[in-house]
Amino acid sequence: MIVPEYLYQLTAAYIIVFMVREYVAWKGILLLKYFFTPMITALAVFIVLSSLIVYGADRYSLFVFASLIAALIADTLLMIEEISLLKNGMVFFILGHLFYAAAFCYDITFSAWNSVLLIILLVVNFIHLRLMKKHSGRMFIPVVFYVIIIDIMGYLAIIKLNSGAGSFGITVALAAVLFWTSDFILSVNAFVKTIPHSTVYTWLFYAPAQLLFAWSAVLINRI
Repeated sequence: MIVPEYLYQLTAAYIIVFMVREYVAWKGILLLKYFFTPMITALAVFIVLSSLIVYGADRYSLFVFASLIAALIADTLLMIEEISLLKNGMVFFILGHLFYAAAFCYDITFSAWNSVLLIILLVVNFIHLRLMKKHSGRMFIPVVFYVIIIDIMGYLAIIKLNSGAGSFGITVALAAVLFWTSDFILSVNAFVKTIPHSTVYTWLFYAPAQLLFAWSAVLINRI
C-alpha cells in the first residue's frame, strides 16, 4: 500500500513541534511548554487516525489509537510543574500500556531467545525495584505494578521480531526500548533524586517512542 503524503507531513510537524517543545522546556518557558507538550501526542493520535481513515479500522490500530489517547491525558497531567499529578498520570499510562499490550499480543509466537530476554528483564527490574524501594515509600506497590505492566508491554513488543526483522517488528521493538529508557529517567527523577531538565531528557526518548508506535499502525497495514 502507498503511504499518503500527508502522513509524512504529520510526521514532519511532529518532529518540529517536539524540537520546539524541548527548547522551551529547557529554557523553562512554562506557558509555551504547556502549549506544545500535548500537541506532540495529539499529532501522534492524528497519524493513527489518518491510518484508520486510509486503511480502515483494524484491531491493532484501534488499540494503538486508544493507548495514545490515554497517553495524551497522562502527558497533560504530568507536564504541570506547579503541582504533582504523578499518581493521576500513572493511572492513564498504565491504561495506555495495557492497550499497547493488547495490540501486541495478537498472533503472538515464541522463540528460544524470548526466554533470554525475559531473564534480562527480570535482572534489570530486580536492580531497578531495589533502587525504587529505598526511595518510593508508600508508592512502592504502585511502582511495582506499573513496572510489571510496562514490562509486559515491552516484552510483547520486542518478541514481535519473531515474525521477522521487518519494518514493523523493528519499529515496535525500538519504540519499547525508548519507552523503557524514558520511564527510567522519569522514575529516578520522581523518586530518587531531582534531575535538572529531566522533562527534556524524558521526552528525548518518549516522543520518538510514541511516534514509532503511531507509525506501527501504518506499517502493519503494509505487511
